[in-house]
Amino acid sequence: MTADSETDQLYVYGIVTEDTTLPAGLTGVSEATVETTSYGPLAAVVTRLSDEDEVGTPDNLLAHSTVLDSIAEHVTILPMAFGTIVPTEDELQEAVLELNETEYQDALERLSGTVQYTVRARYIRDAVLADLIEDDPQVAELRAAIAGTTEDKTRQERIALGELVVGAFDRIRPEHAQHIIDAVRPTVEDFQEREGGQVEDVIEMAVLVSRDRVSDFEDALESAAEQLHARISFQLLGPQAPYDFVGD
Repeated sequence: MTADSETDQLYVYGIVTEDTTLPAGLTGVSEATVETTSYGPLAAVVTRLSDEDEVGTPDNLLAHSTVLDSIAEHVTILPMAFGTIVPTEDELQEAVLELNETEYQDALERLSGTVQYTVRARYIRDAVLADLIEDDPQVAELRAAIAGTTEDKTRQERIALGELVVGAFDRIRPEHAQHIIDAVRPTVEDFQEREGGQVEDVIEMAVLVSRDRVSDFEDALESAAEQLHARISFQLLGPQAPYDFVGD
């Protein structure tokens, strides 16, 4: 606690149990230290900031998630939204920890012993297009018609080809997404699918994994990746704080 702690505002990363020991060497927003402030069985993970500190920067967003994920690697933490600031320690204890004590305790108990990972799978576009050209003569004809031409000259052909390609991705996506879900489902406690943003996206999902089953989960995902590697690339992010499983 600093000498001016009574006037510091508190940047809040998340909620942990009162007996939590933070990992050494954490650097928080504004490159400041990270500590806990307790109330009863709960503690908030915080950084003390002055009024002059600017919080909403890309570097601070990265620091926020890094602090949360570093803690989540070892213990359960309920993440707060980026930019959460409480004016005083008294308000933090009374309006956050005390007011939500039962809700936070229930969530910490429910998530105890688990950690989140994010799975992203995307089609390798050239590989899928090669299969599509081989399987659909119309695609091959349109590609041949477009080759070496300007966009204005073959605009309609390009539109038609684009529609065929999007339709092909849409047809094959559900089967491949379900393959990935089925592969990892036996090794996870829960999962949440996220909405895809690109035509090449197969699936993006957050999974909640027991810490003692992380190896089983990674093996299951690796097996699925090996089976689908000719068409699909995989990315695994984590361990992470349970962003997708803390509720509303």
